Amino acid sequence: MTDPHSDAPTNAEPATETTTITATELATHLVCPRRYEFRFERPLSAREGSHDRVRARRRELLRRPIIAGLRADGDAAADRVDAALERFDRHWHSSRESYLADEQEQYDEEAVAAAIEAYFSNGGHDHAERLVDADTTLGYERDGIRYEAAVDAVVERDQGYLAIRYVPDLTGILHVSWSDSHVRDFLDGRKYYPRQIGSFVRAGVAIRGLKAEFGIDLPCDFAYVAPLAESRPAYEFASESGSESASEPGVHVDIAHRHFEDAYEEERLDLVELIGDRAAAIRAGETDPRERRFDEITATACEYCAYRDACPDHLAAEVSFGDRPRSRSQSRVSGDDDTTEHGRKQDTADAPTGDD
Repeated sequence: MTDPHSDAPTNAEPATETTTITATELATHLVCPRRYEFRFERPLSAREGSHDRVRARRRELLRRPIIAGLRADGDAAADRVDAALERFDRHWHSSRESYLADEQEQYDEEAVAAAIEAYFSNGGHDHAERLVDADTTLGYERDGIRYEAAVDAVVERDQGYLAIRYVPDLTGILHVSWSDSHVRDFLDGRKYYPRQIGSFVRAGVAIRGLKAEFGIDLPCDFAYVAPLAESRPAYEFASESGSESASEPGVHVDIAHRHFEDAYEEERLDLVELIGDRAAAIRAGETDPRERRFDEITATACEYCAYRDACPDHLAAEVSFGDRPRSRSQSRVSGDDDTTEHGRKQDTADAPTGDD
């Protein structure tokens, strides 16, 4: 039988058929099993204007040009920036959204372009120089299941490999410096932040996929890179930094990185347990959210769910005569919040889990 404490991908008990489960499927099921059903088993069209689609578009506006820059020929960072911005310009004009004001459209265009340029000037060119693959899928097999995670880049390091996923910002990404027991706290019911745990699951699947491909003993890491972590008009930044160019045009952006190698090593066994549990639930067709901390799901996930208008569980909870859990907005009004025992506030906004 498979050793539950082993990190090595294995099929010690040969299965007649291998099931593929993606990190996005696992992450979606963690947020809400019914959402998983509507997204993957009985696909429904998401509500127009949902936060999911807005965020997904912004990610593509960053991801596609950055990948074009990573793959570009040329020895200078400027060559890669030019290739990336050329791709961005084409993609922007072919997928323009309607804005309420021209100024907002101009700001968003300048912000994304500035983020792309800043990325290649701050580590992105080095990533391109050591690029192994881009826009690829990492995976491994265990107990008749192939787990897969889509990544935007795989980069060779001095020792080992790094997988990267580009995101607009770090909203919903686990703060891995909090403690050493994120997954165990979630499994045991002490904490509830499924979207953040889903970001850890994606990192874990990618890291194990790297080890499966390049060597189980090699140091491997996964990072969410947010080229547009923060943005502000350039003149505001100039004023804050004391520069004389207070009227400087354009947009200033800050880049953020969040790495998971150390957290993965600390919580590997609990992560294996969590992934195995949700994979078993997916294979068994378990999509009833009432069996998975339903009160917490309705209190956090429903508010931002693109499928809630078609969800019988949400509708039943809305018309229930029993006490219903307060929404996050109600909690804020009453003075409650999501502050952890360490005094930091974990973002529980249940926006999209990302696409594989």
